Amino acid sequence: TNMLADWLGDKVKKIQENATLVGGAFLLILIVVVFLFVRQNRLAGAASEGWTRFQQSRAAGLVALNQQQPLALNNAVRDLESLAREYADAPIAAYANLTLGDLQLQNGRMQYSLNKTAAQEAFQSATGYYQAAATSTQSDNIKNQARYCEGKALEWQLKLSQAKAVYQKVTGPYQPEAEERIRNLDRQGTDAFYKQYAAWKPKPKPTEEKRYDDVDFKLEDQSAPLSAEIEAAI
Repeated sequence: TNMLADWLGDKVKKIQENATLVGGAFLLILIVVVFLFVRQNRLAGAASEGWTRFQQSRAAGLVALNQQQPLALNNAVRDLESLAREYADAPIAAYANLTLGDLQLQNGRMQYSLNKTAAQEAFQSATGYYQAAATSTQSDNIKNQARYCEGKALEWQLKLSQAKAVYQKVTGPYQPEAEERIRNLDRQGTDAFYKQYAAWKPKPKPTEEKRYDDVDFKLEDQSAPLSAEIEAAI
């Protein structure tokens, strides 16, 4: 008796009897695999698009600050806020909030001597963004960076005790800098200095002052040769 042939024959017979069930199960597994593959590709594509938008918005915000363009800065801020909402459960949200905090902190610094009200609003916004960045991430590095920068934003608002409390939560690479800020805040006279600086107002520039008083603009000969000093310098 060929036992192997009988065993194979029995197995083939059972497979034939259950062919519909086996085929259906295989098809279901195949559909699930294809669905997961397509879904993963879509998620990866969405994440890639999000990071591209983040880099573009961040660059636009930095350029707007550098060139002092308030409208362009507001547009960049809106774009980053939109990204933070759309990708609330992804790392992009924390990076977007951290960048928003940095932009508003720098904006407040630039506004401080010109418009203290606008500067304080920027510092308050920066504080909120840094808090959002710290609470929306699992990354210790981003969390500590956000807390350290939040402390600086609070200092600009003269909330020195709150700043110290935030600095005390900072660990990792930013901890030495946070501890240095705490020591500076503990120095005698720091509070008075901050209040004095907050009350300082720049002197208005004289409007009737003549510029280039020693220059004679009544040049008759436009093709006059350069002076010996300039020629020597050239």
